[in-house]
Amino acid sequence: MLKRLLSKEVEDFATSLALDFAKRFPADKPVNPRPIGLAKAVDDVCNRATEFQRSRKLGMYGKAKMGTAFKLQLKESGYPDEFVDELTQRLLIRISGV
Repeated sequence: MLKRLLSKEVEDFATSLALDFAKRFPADKPVNPRPIGLAKAVDDVCNRATEFQRSRKLGMYGKAKMGTAFKLQLKESGYPDEFVDELTQRLLIRISGV
């Protein structure tokens, strides 16, 4: 039961993280004119995910769950596959180093 609650919490967090990113840097905005805004949004997402990882001490399964939920929400928000893959990989590398 506890694992199920944590799993739902991880999914909800990852989904809200992706939605917050989409608000700060919408999928329909071109990347080139605002690289600083994009960099800040990416850094914020990674920092928040790292803090969540530290507080919950997620194992491999929890990290994978976070990555999958984050990736799916970004795709649903309309980001190109290459961008989604790169951002998700960056997020997973950051939380794995904790």
